[in-house]
Amino acid sequence: MSQEMIRLTDVAKSFTLHNQDGATLPVFAGLSMSVAAGECVALAGPSGKGKSTLMRMLYGNYLCPAGSIEIRHKDGWTDVAGADPRSILDLRRWTLGYISQFLRVVPRVSTLDVVAEPLVSRGVPPEEAQEKAAAILTRLNLPESLWHLAPATFSGGEQQRVNIARGFVAPFPVMLLDEPTASLDKTNREAVLDLIRDAKARGVALIGIFHDAETRNAVCDREFEIASYAVAA
Repeated sequence: MSQEMIRLTDVAKSFTLHNQDGATLPVFAGLSMSVAAGECVALAGPSGKGKSTLMRMLYGNYLCPAGSIEIRHKDGWTDVAGADPRSILDLRRWTLGYISQFLRVVPRVSTLDVVAEPLVSRGVPPEEAQEKAAAILTRLNLPESLWHLAPATFSGGEQQRVNIARGFVAPFPVMLLDEPTASLDKTNREAVLDLIRDAKARGVALIGIFHDAETRNAVCDREFEIASYAVAA
């Protein structure tokens, strides 16, 4: 049996609405799941039931008030729910990759440098990092004429390919994918699916949101129904 890479136990989440007299909006409770190396799990359930919220909790952007969110990191486990900021940053540098729906970059930084940055942050020489960035941008069919331009003015599909290249350029053992193919045509969607398949073959554990059934069926091993843990407001 493959090694567990992600382990969630009795996770709960609610939001406090400070502009509505501190009313509490419950999202889910008692959520438990695990993901093994080489497995891709799709978060399933109706819109508004907490799929994106759970993704942000896994990445440490949202607090986890109850339960544990453990990621296998280096020689042990890091509990995102209780980790300090330094530990979260180390986890993101070496273990936990995240491809969101939106590209957020510093203006005037070239596409090549945006994609290479996760490698440079690990100590990879800039020239070598740029070579790897160029290889994955080529694989994603982004024209070389765009590599030295800042991606802020690119089309939605071009920006998403930059986002995907940045996410896959470094060998993260665990990856979070939030609608990675949403803005892509059939050819580029297939290029992304190939990257996901290659990651699975290397033993990467993946959790994703895939609203497109064809994409979901092509790469996911199973679905995790988050709605079954939803709490009534």
